[in-house]
Amino acid sequence: MNLKIEKLLDTIGKDIVQELVKNARISFSELGRVVGLSTPAVTERVRKLEEAGIITGYHAAINGDLLGKSIIAFINLDTKAASYDRVKNRAKQLPQVLECHHISGEGAFILKVMVSSVGDLEHLVARFSPFGRTRTTIVLSSLNEKNFLPVIFAGNQIPG
Repeated sequence: MNLKIEKLLDTIGKDIVQELVKNARISFSELGRVVGLSTPAVTERVRKLEEAGIITGYHAAINGDLLGKSIIAFINLDTKAASYDRVKNRAKQLPQVLECHHISGEGAFILKVMVSSVGDLEHLVARFSPFGRTRTTIVLSSLNEKNFLPVIFAGNQIPG
């Protein structure tokens, strides 16, 4: 980590990031009260965290069930390096793809997708099959979905 990033992620910087992870809609005045800064000071700190690329965006958590998108799945794709850019472009074009990760180990990509039906999932998998072998896992239920930042700030030790 470079010195600029370390300076921005002092105790107050980490507190700001953690509060924004918990509630990205918190007002600057409330955020300032929580972390012990004035509204102008916390506004400036957030701007610097954004400019440094530490904060990359603000997002809404969506309940797919209520939108008729009740199936979440992971598609593992094993493909040759020559296809990487085409896979990434295809993933960007498809709104059903929530996340696309280039991975090491078995396979080359893992994609998290959300669809309405198994039939829709089948069609989506078919969009990636020309690139190589796919293996698809359907999520039955999810729990403990959390952002990873609090864990990073807690240190590197795993509790016994």
